[in-house]
Amino acid sequence: MIAPATQDTPEAEDVVWKPTPRQTQFLACDDFEVLYGGAAGGGKSDALLIDALCLQHDGPSNPRHRAILFRRSFPELRDLIGRSLELYAQIDTDASYNATEKIWTFSSGAKVEFGYLNNDADRLKYRGRAWNYIGFDELTLWPTDVCYLYLFSRCRSADRTLPRYIRATTNPDGPGQKWVMERWGIQEDGKATCLPVDIEDTEHRIVTTVNRRFIPARLSENSYLTGTGYREALLQMAPEERDALLMGLWRQGRIRGAYYANEMQQLRAEGRIRSVPYTAGTPVNTFWDLGWNDTTAIWVHQHVARENRFVHTYENSGESLEHYAQYLIALGYNLGGIHYLPHDAANKSLQTGKSAVEILRTLMPGLRFEVVPRIEQVLTGINATRLALKSNVFMDEHGCADGIAAMDNYRKRYNARLDTFTEDPLHDRYSNYADALRQWGQGFDPARGSYQQRPCRKNKPPGGMWV
Repeated sequence: MIAPATQDTPEAEDVVWKPTPRQTQFLACDDFEVLYGGAAGGGKSDALLIDALCLQHDGPSNPRHRAILFRRSFPELRDLIGRSLELYAQIDTDASYNATEKIWTFSSGAKVEFGYLNNDADRLKYRGRAWNYIGFDELTLWPTDVCYLYLFSRCRSADRTLPRYIRATTNPDGPGQKWVMERWGIQEDGKATCLPVDIEDTEHRIVTTVNRRFIPARLSENSYLTGTGYREALLQMAPEERDALLMGLWRQGRIRGAYYANEMQQLRAEGRIRSVPYTAGTPVNTFWDLGWNDTTAIWVHQHVARENRFVHTYENSGESLEHYAQYLIALGYNLGGIHYLPHDAANKSLQTGKSAVEILRTLMPGLRFEVVPRIEQVLTGINATRLALKSNVFMDEHGCADGIAAMDNYRKRYNARLDTFTEDPLHDRYSNYADALRQWGQGFDPARGSYQQRPCRKNKPPGGMWV
């Protein structure tokens, strides 16, 4: 059973999960669109898993109940699925999970599905499908609202007794922070909001007012984490992250310790982060990072009229090089430029006996791949990239949204004991895109305003020299 969050609830052996008061507020909310967000450790993902069952409407006992829960990537989805294995099997002992399809089927025939939307195009995989409950875990990890809004069209059911809900959870950080704050009217203090929204049906001349509700989460409200050391761990983080994840504060603007803060601010001030369409026929170059946590990041670049135009970015994890090759081919771009890989792409794999560059040349015959030489100090490459970003650079605000967010957030490591930032980069979800763009910055020639075929030893970038 799922116990109510009351002080006098007996601790019975058959209690599977007991919500906190704030989780109870989320579960009881009957508005169509609700966001449960704020500090880390507030029990948001647990609440989403339970809410997807629509227990207040007897969802698990209704054979027509259909729910789906999304994360940004499949590796991120694994944690959510793992927690469902702990909870759902206890709620319905006859329920079964299909790991291939990522679907729970309950004894009544009700289903809860898991999916991921790595990029805007992934939304089209869900055309023709329908669920009465659609949930997004960690909503601010989506840099735009494209996938989120598209799934509204999939939220329907032929059973009028079933509720239709759009639900989301999130921490107050990530590349999509701005659009999430704007949609729910969230202020920096993270207080609860309830926005009335008028929905106009022009065909039937009907206007319906619904509420878009935000429910804040606080770490202090989750008694289950008391004494676990979780709070102490958050206290060691840099100030902006600490305020967001510990206090649930939604702050925007420059990130302390961010390497490219000045350069990105200048790009915005000069209107160079905007719509930058692909120029048909002009060859594209790509800049890769085969990086942190088995993640590969790619920037797609065109040099047009002495302008460095970045038109697209892509990142994924747990995928083979064949996946990235197929993805680039499917874009339909002219791939006749040069494709720059980091220095470790020349290292041979113990499993295959081949290097990444050798494999890619086989997968994409006729294309030109180059390995960017290694430099001794990462800061040298960062400084070179800073200089390159001051050139005639343009970034597409939609196609490069993830990459732009990464450049905003790529920052120095924070030393909590000394309350200062080191010169060493923090390796997190933002570093892959930053490292990929550094392949471009390290070979940029300011005199020509473009990338050189190979880094030049004669022209020393700021902070060091090519090795």
